Amino acid sequence: MQSRKDFGIFYEGKWILPSTWLALWNVASPIGAMAGSLFGGWLQDKIGRRRALAISSFLSAIGVAIMYISYLPADITGRRVAFLMGKFFQGCAIGAVMAATQTYMSEILPPALRGSGMAFFPAFTLLGQLTGALVIYGALNRDKGYAVAFGSQWPFSFVPIVVAFLIPESPAWYVRRRMMEKAFKAQARLDPPGVNTQAVVDKLLKDIEHEELSNKATFKDCFHKRNLRRTFIIMWSNALTAIFGLQLLAKASYFLQLINMKPGTSIIFLILGIVLGLIANVVSIWVLARVGRRPLVVITLLIAALLWLSMGIANCTKIVPAVTWYAHS
Repeated sequence: MQSRKDFGIFYEGKWILPSTWLALWNVASPIGAMAGSLFGGWLQDKIGRRRALAISSFLSAIGVAIMYISYLPADITGRRVAFLMGKFFQGCAIGAVMAATQTYMSEILPPALRGSGMAFFPAFTLLGQLTGALVIYGALNRDKGYAVAFGSQWPFSFVPIVVAFLIPESPAWYVRRRMMEKAFKAQARLDPPGVNTQAVVDKLLKDIEHEELSNKATFKDCFHKRNLRRTFIIMWSNALTAIFGLQLLAKASYFLQLINMKPGTSIIFLILGIVLGLIANVVSIWVLARVGRRPLVVITLLIAALLWLSMGIANCTKIVPAVTWYAHS
C-alpha cells in the first residue's frame, strides 16, 4: 500500500498505480536486457566470461541501489522516473549476466548435460521470485517495506561476483586467444580425475580452428537465408515464456488486489504459484532427458493454452472465485 501512495494516484477511493507507468516499469527491464545482452556478448569476448560476469553483477547492484533510493525525490514524477531508470539499468546488467552465464555453460558442459544444465535457468529464476515474494510478504506492514524488498536483491547481485573469482575461466575463451597454457590449467580444474585434459584442449583447438577457417560469423549472417530458419527457432524458443504469459502471471498479485483481494492473501497466492512452477521446473529437468525438447514444449504449451482458455471462460461467467482459481492453478 505504501508503494501506491509514493508512486501512485488516489482513484475512486483507493490508491492505485497508473497503468501508463506500470506498463513503462514492466517494459523497462526487458528492453534493458536486450541492450545489455548485446553489450554483454561483446564484453565477454573482449575480457573473458568471468570478468564480464563480475562486472555485470556489480552493475546490477548499482541498479538495485537506484531503485532503493527512488522514493527520495520530493516530486512524484521524479520518483517514478528514478524507479524507471533503476529498472532499465538493472535490466541491462541482467541481460549481460545472462549472456555471460549461458555462454560459459555452453562452453564447459558436455553435450549430454547441456539440456539439463540449461533447465536450471528457469528453476533458479523461480527460486529468486519465491525469495522475493517471501520478502514482500514479510515487509507488507512495514513503513517503506517496498524499499526493503528492493534492497533484498543486493545479495543476489554480489553472490555472482564472488563466484566469478572462484570458477575457472572458460577454456574455450583461452583457446580462442591462443593462451594454451592457461586453457590447459582451466580445463584441468573442470575435468574429473582420470580425464586426458590435453586431449580435450587439443579437440577444442581443432574445433575452433575449423570454425575460424570456415568463416567469420557476424550478426548479419544470422539473417542470411541459409541460417534464417535456425535464427527464428532460437528467437521463438527465447520468446516462449512471454508466449504463454509468464510475465502476466508474475504480476498476478497486483491484479488480484485490484479486485479487492487483501494484499497478504494475494501474495500467498503468488507464492503458491511460484512453488508449483518451481516443482514443475525441477521435474522438467528429469523429463527433458527422457522425452526430448519438442514434445515437452508442445505438450506444456497446450496445457498452458487450455488453462488460459478456462480462465477466459470463467471470466465470461463473471464468477470472481472461479477467475481467481483458474489464474493460480
